[in-house]
Amino acid sequence: MTVADRAARVESSDSTIVAPEVHQVLFENEHVRVIDARAAQGSNVAMHSHPPMLFIGLGSGRQKVTWPDGTTQIVDLNPGAVVWQEEPFEHAWELLAGEVRVLLVEVKSAQRAPAPVGD
Repeated sequence: MTVADRAARVESSDSTIVAPEVHQVLFENEHVRVIDARAAQGSNVAMHSHPPMLFIGLGSGRQKVTWPDGTTQIVDLNPGAVVWQEEPFEHAWELLAGEVRVLLVEVKSAQRAPAPVGD
């Protein structure tokens, strides 16, 4: 799958469309979109996508993450965790323990434009 294909898939399954009750847009302009993601133990979020972003953990929890190929991974969320995610990605998750509270800062200049179509 090309970068342009991944970008198109990411846009169609945007987290704020798939799970608006979890992903609330706090701020958006031409440079960034800031999302406050919150969920309680037992929450399940269907497959959705995120563009390149900065992840900032504010709460503690344990998620079972499911990737598009069906593999799963247990992820511990910890306050103070800061992670840059370079590539767009898709996932679904279930909150096994704790509460999700994260800020996601999507940097629009980091999102790659689709490649131009040949002549």
